[in-house]
Amino acid sequence: MILWIDIDDLLFHLTHHGRPSGIQRVVFEISAALRTLRSEDVQFVRRGPDATHPHDFQTVNWTVVESLFRQIMAGGDRKGTNAEATVLPSVTPSIDKVPSEKVLSTFFQAEGLAFTGLCTLPATMVRLALRAGQRKLSPRRNVGRSEQYLEGTKLADAARPGDVFLTLGAPWHHQNYIHTIRWMRDNLRMSYGLLMHDLVPVRCPEWCDRGIITTFRAWHRAMLPLADVIFANSKATAADVQSYLTEQDIGTSITVQPIPLGTGFGLTDIPVATEPLVNGSYVLFVSTLEARKNHALLFRVWRRLLEDLPEDQVPTLVFAGREGWLVSDLMQQLENARWLNGKIRFIQNPTDAELRRLYADCSFTVFPSFFEGWGLPVTESLSMGRPCVASGTTSIPEAGGSLARYFNPRDTNDAYRLIYDTITNQTALGEWTEQVRSHFTPVPWTDSARAILAAFDMT
Repeated sequence: MILWIDIDDLLFHLTHHGRPSGIQRVVFEISAALRTLRSEDVQFVRRGPDATHPHDFQTVNWTVVESLFRQIMAGGDRKGTNAEATVLPSVTPSIDKVPSEKVLSTFFQAEGLAFTGLCTLPATMVRLALRAGQRKLSPRRNVGRSEQYLEGTKLADAARPGDVFLTLGAPWHHQNYIHTIRWMRDNLRMSYGLLMHDLVPVRCPEWCDRGIITTFRAWHRAMLPLADVIFANSKATAADVQSYLTEQDIGTSITVQPIPLGTGFGLTDIPVATEPLVNGSYVLFVSTLEARKNHALLFRVWRRLLEDLPEDQVPTLVFAGREGWLVSDLMQQLENARWLNGKIRFIQNPTDAELRRLYADCSFTVFPSFFEGWGLPVTESLSMGRPCVASGTTSIPEAGGSLARYFNPRDTNDAYRLIYDTITNQTALGEWTEQVRSHFTPVPWTDSARAILAAFDMT
Protein backbone atom coordinates (compact mmCIF):
# COMPACT_ATOMS: atom_id res chain seq x y z
CA MET A 1 0.00 0.00 0.00
CA ILE A 2 1.24 3.49 -0.89
CA LEU A 3 0.08 6.64 0.87
CA TRP A 4 -0.09 9.43 -1.74
CA ILE A 5 -0.06 12.93 -0.25
CA ASP A 6 -1.31 15.90 -2.25
CA ILE A 7 1.18 18.75 -1.67
CA ASP A 8 -0.01 20.94 -4.53
CA ASP A 9 -1.46 23.44 -2.07
CA LEU A 10 1.87 23.64 -0.23
CA LEU A 11 3.79 24.32 -3.45
CA PHE A 12 1.17 26.80 -4.64
CA HIS A 13 1.52 28.78 -1.42
CA LEU A 14 5.31 28.80 -1.54
CA THR A 15 5.46 30.01 -5.13
CA HIS A 16 2.78 32.67 -4.71
CA HIS A 17 3.34 33.91 -1.15
CA GLY A 18 6.93 33.03 -0.25
CA ARG A 19 6.60 31.99 3.39
CA PRO A 20 3.93 29.48 4.41
CA SER A 21 1.10 30.02 6.87
CA GLY A 22 0.22 27.67 9.72
CA ILE A 23 -1.68 25.15 7.61
CA GLN A 24 1.16 24.78 5.12
CA ARG A 25 3.66 24.28 7.92
CA VAL A 26 1.47 21.56 9.42
CA VAL A 27 1.26 19.88 5.99
CA PHE A 28 5.04 19.93 5.71
CA GLU A 29 5.73 18.62 9.22
CA ILE A 30 3.22 15.76 8.99
CA SER A 31 4.44 14.88 5.49
CA ALA A 32 8.05 14.80 6.65
CA ALA A 33 7.12 12.66 9.67
CA LEU A 34 5.15 10.20 7.52
CA ARG A 35 8.10 9.92 5.17
CA THR A 36 10.44 9.32 8.11
CA LEU A 37 8.26 6.51 9.46
CA ARG A 38 7.38 4.73 6.23
CA SER A 39 10.00 5.87 3.73
CA GLU A 40 9.03 4.94 0.15
CA ASP A 41 5.57 3.80 1.21
CA VAL A 42 4.78 7.53 1.40
CA GLN A 43 4.83 9.40 -1.92
CA PHE A 44 3.87 12.91 -2.98
CA VAL A 45 1.93 14.34 -5.88
CA ARG A 46 1.04 17.72 -7.33
CA ARG A 47 -1.09 18.89 -10.23
CA GLY A 48 0.49 18.47 -13.63
CA PRO A 49 0.85 21.06 -16.43
CA ASP A 50 -2.89 20.92 -17.18
CA ALA A 51 -4.04 22.27 -13.82
CA THR A 52 -7.64 22.48 -15.01
CA HIS A 53 -7.86 18.74 -15.60
CA PRO A 54 -9.01 16.91 -12.46
CA HIS A 55 -7.05 13.76 -13.33
CA ASP A 56 -3.69 15.40 -14.04
CA PHE A 57 -1.60 14.62 -10.97
CA GLN A 58 2.05 13.56 -11.09
CA THR A 59 4.72 12.40 -8.68
CA VAL A 60 7.03 14.87 -6.92
CA ASN A 61 10.55 14.47 -5.56
CA TRP A 62 10.14 14.99 -1.80
CA THR A 63 13.84 15.62 -1.24
CA VAL A 64 13.70 18.69 -3.49
CA VAL A 65 10.52 19.97 -1.86
CA GLU A 66 11.97 19.51 1.62
CA SER A 67 15.14 21.39 0.69
CA LEU A 68 13.12 24.23 -0.86
CA PHE A 69 10.85 24.53 2.17
CA ARG A 70 13.62 24.51 4.76
CA GLN A 71 15.66 27.16 2.93
CA ILE A 72 12.64 29.41 2.56
CA MET A 73 11.90 29.10 6.26
CA ALA A 74 15.54 29.73 7.16
CA GLY A 75 15.20 33.11 5.44
CA GLY A 76 18.16 35.34 4.81
CA ASP A 77 20.08 38.03 6.57
CA ARG A 78 17.21 40.45 5.89
CA LYS A 79 19.71 43.09 4.90
CA GLY A 80 18.35 46.54 5.20
CA THR A 81 15.76 45.59 7.78
CA ASN A 82 15.45 48.19 10.52
CA ALA A 83 14.58 46.15 13.57
CA GLU A 84 13.68 49.30 15.48
CA ALA A 85 11.12 50.53 12.95
CA THR A 86 7.65 50.81 14.46
CA VAL A 87 6.02 49.18 11.45
CA LEU A 88 7.58 47.27 8.61
CA PRO A 89 5.97 47.71 5.17
CA SER A 90 2.59 46.01 5.09
CA VAL A 91 2.97 44.11 1.85
CA THR A 92 2.49 40.51 0.86
CA PRO A 93 5.85 38.77 1.10
CA SER A 94 7.32 38.21 -2.32
CA ILE A 95 9.52 35.41 -3.55
CA ASP A 96 12.38 37.94 -3.40
CA LYS A 97 12.50 37.02 0.31
CA VAL A 98 13.65 33.51 -0.68
CA PRO A 99 17.32 33.32 0.16
CA SER A 100 18.52 30.79 -2.35
CA GLU A 101 17.86 30.98 -6.07
CA LYS A 102 19.77 27.74 -6.38
CA VAL A 103 17.13 25.79 -4.49
CA LEU A 104 14.32 27.29 -6.55
CA SER A 105 16.24 26.62 -9.76
CA THR A 106 16.70 23.00 -8.76
CA PHE A 107 13.01 22.74 -7.99
CA PHE A 108 11.94 24.12 -11.36
CA GLN A 109 14.40 21.93 -13.20
CA ALA A 110 13.40 18.80 -11.33
CA GLU A 111 9.72 19.46 -11.85
CA GLY A 112 10.09 20.57 -15.48
CA LEU A 113 7.89 23.67 -15.18
CA ALA A 114 6.30 24.34 -18.57
CA PHE A 115 6.22 27.75 -20.28
CA THR A 116 2.43 27.59 -20.33
CA GLY A 117 2.33 27.68 -16.55
CA LEU A 118 4.59 30.68 -16.09
CA CYS A 119 1.85 33.22 -16.65
CA THR A 120 0.31 32.30 -13.29
CA LEU A 121 3.49 32.98 -11.29
CA PRO A 122 4.88 36.24 -9.91
CA ALA A 123 7.36 38.03 -12.15
CA THR A 124 10.34 37.27 -9.92
CA MET A 125 9.50 33.58 -9.88
CA VAL A 126 9.22 33.61 -13.66
CA ARG A 127 12.69 35.13 -13.92
CA LEU A 128 14.09 32.45 -11.65
CA ALA A 129 12.44 29.73 -13.69
CA LEU A 130 13.71 31.17 -16.96
CA ARG A 131 17.19 31.55 -15.54
CA ALA A 132 17.16 27.94 -14.47
CA GLY A 133 15.79 26.83 -17.82
CA GLN A 134 12.63 24.88 -18.32
CA ARG A 135 14.41 21.65 -19.20
CA LYS A 136 13.73 18.50 -17.22
CA LEU A 137 16.57 16.80 -15.50
CA SER A 138 17.15 13.15 -16.18
CA PRO A 139 14.20 11.40 -14.53
CA ARG A 140 14.85 10.38 -10.96
CA ARG A 141 13.70 6.92 -10.03
CA ASN A 142 11.68 6.42 -6.86
CA VAL A 143 11.32 2.88 -5.59
CA GLY A 144 7.96 1.86 -4.23
CA ARG A 145 6.42 -1.58 -3.71
CA SER A 146 8.34 -3.88 -6.06
CA GLU A 147 8.39 -1.60 -9.10
CA GLN A 148 10.05 1.63 -10.15
CA TYR A 149 8.40 4.70 -11.57
CA LEU A 150 9.87 7.91 -12.89
CA GLU A 151 9.85 11.38 -11.38
CA GLY A 152 6.84 13.14 -12.88
CA THR A 153 4.95 9.90 -13.48
CA LYS A 154 1.20 10.35 -13.77
CA LEU A 155 -0.65 9.18 -10.69
CA ALA A 156 -2.97 7.16 -12.93
CA ASP A 157 0.03 5.04 -13.96
CA ALA A 158 1.61 4.75 -10.51
CA ALA A 159 -1.33 4.16 -8.13
CA ARG A 160 -2.80 0.75 -7.44
CA PRO A 161 -6.14 -0.35 -5.96
CA GLY A 162 -5.99 -0.15 -2.17
CA ASP A 163 -3.64 2.82 -2.12
CA VAL A 164 -4.61 5.92 -0.15
CA PHE A 165 -4.88 9.54 -1.31
CA LEU A 166 -4.49 12.03 1.55
CA THR A 167 -5.36 15.73 1.64
CA LEU A 168 -3.61 17.50 4.51
CA GLY A 169 -3.82 21.08 3.27
CA ALA A 170 -6.40 23.53 1.96
CA PRO A 171 -7.03 23.01 -1.77
CA TRP A 172 -10.42 24.73 -1.56
CA HIS A 173 -9.68 26.96 -4.55
CA HIS A 174 -9.86 23.92 -6.85
CA GLN A 175 -13.53 23.58 -7.77
CA ASN A 176 -12.83 20.38 -9.67
CA TYR A 177 -11.34 18.60 -6.66
CA ILE A 178 -14.54 16.62 -6.21
CA HIS A 179 -14.03 15.19 -9.72
CA THR A 180 -10.45 14.28 -8.76
CA ILE A 181 -11.52 12.35 -5.69
CA ARG A 182 -14.41 10.62 -7.43
CA TRP A 183 -12.04 9.51 -10.19
CA MET A 184 -9.50 8.22 -7.67
CA ARG A 185 -12.11 6.29 -5.73
CA ASP A 186 -14.16 4.95 -8.66
CA ASN A 187 -11.50 4.43 -11.33
CA LEU A 188 -8.25 3.93 -9.42
CA ARG A 189 -9.96 2.23 -6.46
CA MET A 190 -8.06 4.29 -3.89
CA SER A 191 -9.21 5.28 -0.40
CA TYR A 192 -9.45 8.94 0.56
CA GLY A 193 -8.40 10.66 3.78
CA LEU A 194 -8.94 14.33 4.70
CA LEU A 195 -7.52 16.44 7.54
CA MET A 196 -9.83 19.17 8.87
CA HIS A 197 -8.13 22.21 10.39
CA ASP A 198 -11.21 24.19 11.49
CA LEU A 199 -14.69 25.35 10.47
CA VAL A 200 -14.07 29.07 10.89
CA PRO A 201 -15.73 30.19 7.60
CA VAL A 202 -18.85 28.21 8.58
CA ARG A 203 -19.04 28.99 12.29
CA CYS A 204 -17.70 32.55 12.19
CA PRO A 205 -18.20 34.00 8.70
CA GLU A 206 -17.93 37.55 10.04
CA TRP A 207 -14.16 37.06 10.39
CA CYS A 208 -13.55 35.81 6.85
CA ASP A 209 -13.36 37.10 3.31
CA ARG A 210 -16.69 36.60 1.55
CA GLY A 211 -15.15 34.56 -1.24
CA ILE A 212 -13.59 32.16 1.26
CA ILE A 213 -16.95 31.63 2.97
CA THR A 214 -18.70 30.61 -0.24
CA THR A 215 -15.85 28.46 -1.50
CA PHE A 216 -15.27 26.73 1.84
CA ARG A 217 -18.91 25.79 2.34
CA ALA A 218 -19.38 24.42 -1.16
CA TRP A 219 -16.09 22.53 -1.15
CA HIS A 220 -16.68 20.78 2.16
CA ARG A 221 -20.30 19.89 1.46
CA ALA A 222 -19.08 18.17 -1.70
CA MET A 223 -15.92 16.58 -0.27
CA LEU A 224 -16.83 15.31 3.19
CA PRO A 225 -19.22 12.58 1.93
CA LEU A 226 -16.40 11.17 -0.22
CA ALA A 227 -13.91 10.70 2.62
CA ASP A 228 -13.20 7.22 3.94
CA VAL A 229 -11.40 8.75 6.94
CA ILE A 230 -11.75 12.28 8.35
CA PHE A 231 -9.05 13.52 10.71
CA ALA A 232 -9.13 16.66 12.86
CA ASN A 233 -6.28 18.58 14.45
CA SER A 234 -7.90 18.71 17.91
CA LYS A 235 -10.72 17.23 19.94
CA ALA A 236 -12.59 20.53 19.68
CA THR A 237 -12.36 20.53 15.89
CA ALA A 238 -13.34 16.86 15.72
CA ALA A 239 -16.49 17.54 17.76
CA ASP A 240 -17.27 20.61 15.66
CA VAL A 241 -16.92 18.71 12.37
CA GLN A 242 -18.96 15.82 13.75
CA SER A 243 -21.76 18.24 14.65
CA TYR A 244 -21.52 19.86 11.23
CA LEU A 245 -21.94 16.51 9.49
CA THR A 246 -25.13 15.93 11.46
CA GLU A 247 -26.48 19.46 11.06
CA GLN A 248 -26.01 19.45 7.30
CA ASP A 249 -27.12 15.83 6.86
CA ILE A 250 -24.09 15.38 4.64
CA GLY A 251 -24.59 11.66 4.28
CA THR A 252 -21.70 10.01 6.07
CA SER A 253 -21.61 8.01 9.27
CA ILE A 254 -17.87 8.51 9.72
CA THR A 255 -16.54 9.26 13.18
CA VAL A 256 -14.09 12.15 12.93
CA GLN A 257 -10.74 11.16 14.41
CA PRO A 258 -8.66 13.75 16.31
CA ILE A 259 -4.92 13.35 15.91
CA PRO A 260 -2.24 14.72 18.24
CA LEU A 261 -0.61 17.75 16.68
CA GLY A 262 3.14 18.11 16.87
CA THR A 263 4.75 20.91 18.83
CA GLY A 264 6.13 23.85 16.92
CA PHE A 265 8.14 23.84 13.73
CA GLY A 266 11.66 22.99 14.75
CA LEU A 267 12.57 26.41 16.11
CA THR A 268 14.73 24.83 18.80
CA ASP A 269 16.92 23.43 16.00
CA ILE A 270 17.32 26.81 14.27
CA PRO A 271 20.30 29.06 15.12
CA VAL A 272 19.01 32.11 16.96
CA ALA A 273 19.41 35.52 15.31
CA THR A 274 22.47 37.26 16.69
CA GLU A 275 20.94 40.72 16.99
CA PRO A 276 17.86 41.55 19.11
CA LEU A 277 14.86 42.75 17.14
CA VAL A 278 13.37 44.69 20.04
CA ASN A 279 15.10 46.59 22.83
CA GLY A 280 13.74 46.50 26.36
CA SER A 281 10.98 44.42 27.91
CA TYR A 282 8.21 43.21 25.58
CA VAL A 283 5.27 40.82 25.26
CA LEU A 284 5.00 38.79 22.05
CA PHE A 285 1.96 37.94 19.91
CA VAL A 286 2.80 35.63 16.98
CA SER A 287 -0.01 35.51 14.43
CA THR A 288 -1.27 36.79 11.12
CA LEU A 289 -3.01 40.12 11.69
CA GLU A 290 -6.64 39.37 10.96
CA ALA A 291 -9.92 40.10 12.72
CA ARG A 292 -10.33 36.60 14.16
CA LYS A 293 -7.02 36.79 16.00
CA ASN A 294 -8.33 39.70 18.10
CA HIS A 295 -5.40 42.11 17.94
CA ALA A 296 -7.90 44.90 18.61
CA LEU A 297 -8.45 43.64 22.16
CA LEU A 298 -4.74 43.95 22.94
CA PHE A 299 -4.72 47.48 21.50
CA ARG A 300 -7.38 48.42 24.07
CA VAL A 301 -5.59 46.59 26.88
CA TRP A 302 -2.28 48.31 26.19
CA ARG A 303 -3.89 51.74 25.99
CA ARG A 304 -5.40 51.10 29.41
CA LEU A 305 -2.08 49.83 30.82
CA LEU A 306 -0.47 53.11 29.79
CA GLU A 307 -3.22 54.99 31.62
CA ASP A 308 -2.79 52.96 34.82
CA LEU A 309 0.97 52.40 35.01
CA PRO A 310 4.07 54.53 34.51
CA GLU A 311 5.15 54.25 30.88
CA ASP A 312 8.47 52.64 31.76
CA GLN A 313 6.64 49.81 33.54
CA VAL A 314 4.55 48.91 30.49
CA PRO A 315 6.36 46.43 28.22
CA THR A 316 6.17 46.89 24.47
CA LEU A 317 3.58 44.75 22.70
CA VAL A 318 5.08 43.10 19.61
CA PHE A 319 2.95 41.74 16.77
CA ALA A 320 4.98 39.22 14.72
CA GLY A 321 3.46 37.95 11.49
CA ARG A 322 1.94 39.39 8.35
CA GLU A 323 -1.06 41.57 7.63
CA GLY A 324 -4.15 39.57 6.69
CA TRP A 325 -7.73 40.44 5.92
CA LEU A 326 -10.35 42.59 7.67
CA VAL A 327 -7.84 44.65 9.67
CA SER A 328 -7.70 47.88 7.67
CA ASP A 329 -9.65 49.75 10.37
CA LEU A 330 -7.35 48.45 13.10
CA MET A 331 -4.24 49.40 11.14
CA GLN A 332 -5.61 52.89 10.63
CA GLN A 333 -6.41 53.20 14.34
CA LEU A 334 -2.89 52.09 15.27
CA GLU A 335 -1.37 54.60 12.88
CA ASN A 336 -3.63 57.37 14.17
CA ALA A 337 -2.53 56.53 17.71
CA ARG A 338 1.10 56.45 16.55
CA TRP A 339 1.21 52.83 17.67
CA LEU A 340 0.83 54.11 21.23
CA ASN A 341 4.06 56.05 20.79
CA GLY A 342 5.98 52.91 19.99
CA LYS A 343 4.50 50.73 22.73
CA ILE A 344 3.05 48.53 20.01
CA ARG A 345 5.36 47.24 17.31
CA PHE A 346 4.84 45.19 14.16
CA ILE A 347 7.64 42.85 13.06
CA GLN A 348 6.54 41.58 9.68
CA ASN A 349 7.37 38.11 8.36
CA PRO A 350 10.20 37.22 10.75
CA THR A 351 12.47 34.39 9.68
CA ASP A 352 12.64 31.32 11.90
CA ALA A 353 15.94 32.57 13.36
CA GLU A 354 14.35 35.94 14.14
CA LEU A 355 11.26 34.29 15.55
CA ARG A 356 13.39 32.22 17.88
CA ARG A 357 15.12 35.40 19.03
CA LEU A 358 11.75 37.07 19.61
CA TYR A 359 10.65 34.18 21.81
CA ALA A 360 13.97 34.09 23.64
CA ASP A 361 13.88 37.79 24.57
CA CYS A 362 10.18 38.27 25.41
CA SER A 363 8.73 38.27 28.93
CA PHE A 364 5.73 36.14 27.95
CA THR A 365 3.38 35.68 25.01
CA VAL A 366 -0.29 36.45 24.39
CA PHE A 367 -2.82 34.74 22.13
CA PRO A 368 -6.31 36.31 22.33
CA SER A 369 -7.85 34.58 19.28
CA PHE A 370 -11.63 34.14 19.16
CA PHE A 371 -11.59 30.79 17.36
CA GLU A 372 -8.88 28.25 16.56
CA GLY A 373 -8.67 24.75 15.18
CA TRP A 374 -5.69 24.14 17.45
CA GLY A 375 -3.49 27.03 18.66
CA LEU A 376 -0.01 26.47 17.29
CA PRO A 377 1.50 29.71 18.73
CA VAL A 378 0.49 28.58 22.23
CA THR A 379 2.36 25.29 22.11
CA GLU A 380 5.22 26.96 20.27
CA SER A 381 5.54 29.52 23.06
CA LEU A 382 5.55 26.84 25.74
CA SER A 383 8.09 24.79 23.81
CA MET A 384 10.37 27.84 23.76
CA GLY A 385 10.07 28.14 27.55
CA ARG A 386 7.76 31.16 27.55
CA PRO A 387 4.45 31.39 29.46
CA CYS A 388 1.38 32.17 27.39
CA VAL A 389 -1.70 34.20 28.34
CA ALA A 390 -4.43 33.04 25.97
CA SER A 391 -8.14 33.02 25.32
CA GLY A 392 -9.98 30.07 26.79
CA THR A 393 -12.11 29.25 23.76
CA THR A 394 -12.44 26.41 21.24
CA SER A 395 -9.28 24.28 21.05
CA ILE A 396 -6.84 26.70 22.69
CA PRO A 397 -7.03 25.13 26.18
CA GLU A 398 -6.11 21.80 24.54
CA ALA A 399 -2.98 23.42 23.13
CA GLY A 400 -1.96 25.19 26.33
CA GLY A 401 -3.14 22.70 28.93
CA SER A 402 -2.44 23.60 32.54
CA LEU A 403 0.72 25.58 31.70
CA ALA A 404 -1.07 28.45 29.94
CA ARG A 405 -3.49 30.89 31.62
CA TYR A 406 -6.77 31.90 30.08
CA PHE A 407 -9.22 34.79 29.73
CA ASN A 408 -12.47 35.46 27.90
CA PRO A 409 -11.50 37.01 24.53
CA ARG A 410 -14.77 38.97 24.43
CA ASP A 411 -14.19 40.53 27.84
CA THR A 412 -11.61 43.32 27.83
CA ASN A 413 -11.71 43.60 31.62
CA ASP A 414 -10.96 39.91 32.06
CA ALA A 415 -8.03 40.09 29.64
CA TYR A 416 -6.76 43.28 31.25
CA ARG A 417 -6.77 41.82 34.77
CA LEU A 418 -4.77 38.76 33.76
CA ILE A 419 -2.26 40.66 31.64
CA TYR A 420 -1.89 43.40 34.29
CA ASP A 421 -1.24 40.83 37.02
CA THR A 422 1.31 39.02 34.86
CA ILE A 423 3.20 42.23 34.09
CA THR A 424 3.20 43.66 37.61
CA ASN A 425 4.06 40.48 39.54
CA GLN A 426 7.51 39.66 38.22
CA THR A 427 8.21 37.13 40.97
CA ALA A 428 5.15 35.08 40.01
CA LEU A 429 6.05 35.41 36.31
CA GLY A 430 9.52 34.03 37.03
CA GLU A 431 8.06 31.06 38.88
CA TRP A 432 5.59 30.45 36.05
CA THR A 433 8.41 30.59 33.50
CA GLU A 434 10.40 27.97 35.43
CA GLN A 435 7.30 25.78 35.62
CA VAL A 436 6.86 25.96 31.85
CA ARG A 437 10.51 25.14 31.23
CA SER A 438 10.53 22.17 33.57
CA HIS A 439 7.09 20.67 32.88
CA PHE A 440 6.24 21.23 29.22
CA THR A 441 6.55 18.06 27.16
CA PRO A 442 6.67 18.59 23.38
CA VAL A 443 4.71 16.28 21.09
CA PRO A 444 6.78 14.93 18.17
CA TRP A 445 5.27 15.18 14.71
CA THR A 446 5.77 11.44 14.37
CA ASP A 447 2.88 11.06 16.86
CA SER A 448 0.66 12.86 14.33
CA ALA A 449 1.96 10.63 11.56
CA ARG A 450 1.45 7.41 13.53
CA ALA A 451 -2.20 8.29 14.19
CA ILE A 452 -2.76 8.73 10.45
CA LEU A 453 -0.93 5.52 9.58
CA ALA A 454 -2.93 3.58 12.17
CA ALA A 455 -6.20 4.67 10.56
CA PHE A 456 -5.09 3.05 7.32
CA ASP A 457 -3.53 -0.04 8.96
CA MET A 458 -0.06 1.07 7.90
CA THR A 459 1.67 0.95 11.28
